[in-house]
Amino acid sequence: MTEKLLEVKHVKKYFPLSKSAFSKNRGFVKAVDDVSFDVYKGETFGLVGESGCGKSTLSRVIMRLTDADEGEMSFDGIDLLRLKGGALRKKRKDFQMVFQKPFESLNPRMTVGQIIGAPFDIHGVLAGAEKTKRVAELLELVGLSSQYVNRYPHEFSGGQRQRIGIARAIALNPKLVVCDEAVSALDVSIQSQILNLLDELQKELGLTYLFISHNLAVVKHMSDRIAVMYLGKIVEIADAEDLYAGALHPYTRALLSAIPLADPDAKKNRIVLTGDVPSPVNPPAGCRFCTRCQDAMPICSETAPEFIRVNERHAVACHLYADADGAAGSTAGKSDVQASAG
Repeated sequence: MTEKLLEVKHVKKYFPLSKSAFSKNRGFVKAVDDVSFDVYKGETFGLVGESGCGKSTLSRVIMRLTDADEGEMSFDGIDLLRLKGGALRKKRKDFQMVFQKPFESLNPRMTVGQIIGAPFDIHGVLAGAEKTKRVAELLELVGLSSQYVNRYPHEFSGGQRQRIGIARAIALNPKLVVCDEAVSALDVSIQSQILNLLDELQKELGLTYLFISHNLAVVKHMSDRIAVMYLGKIVEIADAEDLYAGALHPYTRALLSAIPLADPDAKKNRIVLTGDVPSPVNPPAGCRFCTRCQDAMPICSETAPEFIRVNERHAVACHLYADADGAAGSTAGKSDVQASAG
């Protein structure tokens, strides 16, 4: 089996609701609630779900931009949640991030050369002529001219800015790059260019990606394995081909049915979900999706489903597959099945 680079086990992140001076805490927003998965070296692990499901919060927890409330995270064999101060800063060079909005993630007061060169200054890796040479090489590597080194972010288009952000992310030769909605703010014509660039860089530099998006077509193009997230929880994990060919969870099937087809004459059975997404402050006691699921049973609103291994590389958290015969698979330990689906 491929070597694990990142292990996430039972991670939770709750945000307290605002409170006044005369009242107690009114509860918590359960943005990430008991999430487990593994990412293997050299793969692209896709994380998909609708807006507000907790994807970006999870990415920030993994990047240690936000501290987890509970759980464990192991990166390259090191307990990531225990790292602090200088030890955390030293390790950060191994995991970097490409942010969603290239218009906001670049400092407008810094030149391109300063932005891409900042990681070298922070970690004391390169300086002087060596740093200048490396910055020029990185610009060329992401498809930009090295002559742009003294320009400012406002002089570039959205796609060019994202290329600058990618150059900054790969400057220190990281092992893991977290792409948080890296193309969602770009025009469709530019998205394909950035996706192709990410694919080329992965092959050339041996990168591992955690690719987060709400666009299932983009995730399918990029990912080796995919996890589907709904209201703070992972509901299904599978190989990309298996997921798109035979999704099991009702929520996953509904998402896939919403992907538009290129053929205007083609007919597709669209699954239309009714109702609103429950509040993350007070989610359903059982399955998070039971209030919108067409296949909901009485047990769905009472008991949260365990992860069931359908095959060696496909796991789903749904009562529909927990039959007494065990035909769909075993209900082994939740974290083991969820994390090791792949």
